[in-house]
Amino acid sequence: MKSAPLHKNESARIQKLLEYEVLDTEAEKSFDDLTELASEICGTPISLISLVDPNRQWFKSKVGLGANETERDIAFCSHAILQDEIFEVEDAAKDERFFDNPLVTSNPDIRFYAGMPLISPDGLPIGTLCVIDREPKKLDEHQRKALKILGSEVISKLELRVKTKRLEQANQFKTEFLSNMSHEIRTPLNAILGFTDLVLNNADEYLKTPIAKTYLENIDFSSKHLLSMINAVLDLSKIEAGKMELEPNQFDICDTLDNLLNMLNLKASQSGIKIVHSYTSDSNFDVYLDAGKFSQIIINLVNNAIKFSPSDSTIQLNLKIENNQAVIDVVDQGIGIAEKDLSTIFDKYHQVGQKKTHGTGLGLSITLGLVELMGGEISLKSSVNVGTHVTISIPLAPPPVASTDIEESIEKPIPEGLRILVVEDNMINQVLVKAMLENLNCVVTLTDLGEESAELYKNHEFDLVLMDINLPDINGFEATELIKAHDPDSIVVALTADVFSHENEKLFKHKLTKPITLDGLKQTLSGLFG
Repeated sequence: MKSAPLHKNESARIQKLLEYEVLDTEAEKSFDDLTELASEICGTPISLISLVDPNRQWFKSKVGLGANETERDIAFCSHAILQDEIFEVEDAAKDERFFDNPLVTSNPDIRFYAGMPLISPDGLPIGTLCVIDREPKKLDEHQRKALKILGSEVISKLELRVKTKRLEQANQFKTEFLSNMSHEIRTPLNAILGFTDLVLNNADEYLKTPIAKTYLENIDFSSKHLLSMINAVLDLSKIEAGKMELEPNQFDICDTLDNLLNMLNLKASQSGIKIVHSYTSDSNFDVYLDAGKFSQIIINLVNNAIKFSPSDSTIQLNLKIENNQAVIDVVDQGIGIAEKDLSTIFDKYHQVGQKKTHGTGLGLSITLGLVELMGGEISLKSSVNVGTHVTISIPLAPPPVASTDIEESIEKPIPEGLRILVVEDNMINQVLVKAMLENLNCVVTLTDLGEESAELYKNHEFDLVLMDINLPDINGFEATELIKAHDPDSIVVALTADVFSHENEKLFKHKLTKPITLDGLKQTLSGLFG
């Protein structure tokens, strides 16, 4: 007897078999129908769907055989999975590979065997659909073709099982994600609404005491927390839609990391966690990258490490610049990640592990997207109760040739009495923007209609138009076109809650994304008129 050698890609083959999650499962009619059909067409008393694992062949479906499995060393199927086409033995008693095989010399007394390899879409054989007879035999072309088609159908059913399960898991993860997001959004909203209600109902009493300032600070903190979660969802959407753009600039990466770690150390020290770091370079530490997105990557990684680390532990951040590549390692001594969860760690809808924490769970998904946007790679190794090691590698491009015409980015004073037309259909936003502009000594005119804004501009003199995009009549783009038709040199700034770029944004001198802050408005006016 000659045992079959292992498949040339045995480890990948076994991994593929395990991915189907079919070993040792109950019988299923859809598979039994295929083995019965194979037996009928090929005219054999025995037909099997045989799956070959490291030690045995196990039968998912069987016709005419009592056993559920046999040893792999004596399995005909172990030979069949090494073939690309049907493996056929016309008379096993006369074949030097099988004549003394116990499956030939005793029950089930195999003489004829034909096995069609069950080959996955990526070319890995996991077993066979085989037919067996106790008499010598040879399949005709019709039977061979039928057995091949039935083998393909077995693989199709296994693939369908995997896709169905993944879809169910995706739906489950999405449900958990939405439930988590609902909780995370309602928590700061509860604080915003609750403290606002307290202040409004007790204004005469509270506004004269320090407690009003405390409540307003809580409202401010909760609002910013809510905005950060919304921004996380929008960032991920922009990355997936290919709308996230890089804005590289030259900066000292060590200074940036120092500033980030100073900020992150405050949070870490509250939990009794220490952050240590090291920087090495084969050239210098001046890099040309998108500093904002780079900072977001570091904040996400270190915050994650802090979140899942116990007190009295250490987080290590190492930077190494070598061969025009920045490699950053973030190593923690936290709770770690189970091996089964590593494959889904970057899924946007899936928070791994038993410990569910506050937050959207989008940090790693966004980090992966930003790293790939910068042309880099990210890898993660982890062990439960040992810790996690994340490595990011980002290529460093040389900076462009510096222009001799560099404008200093110094905030300049805003002229008194700027005449500004605000086009905004939300009444509360009208009140807010008007109050902010008047705080900056501007003269404000309000309208909530696009067509009316064009008429007002024709009949009055304005230095600037702040244009909402979504209006009840014509949209902000159309209204701006009307204004530009009257005055091509008009200065129109978009007011929008839409973070995605649009082709016709070139109509605007600038874009202010809601929610608008007083500082943001001041910087815009300073840049335009200072």
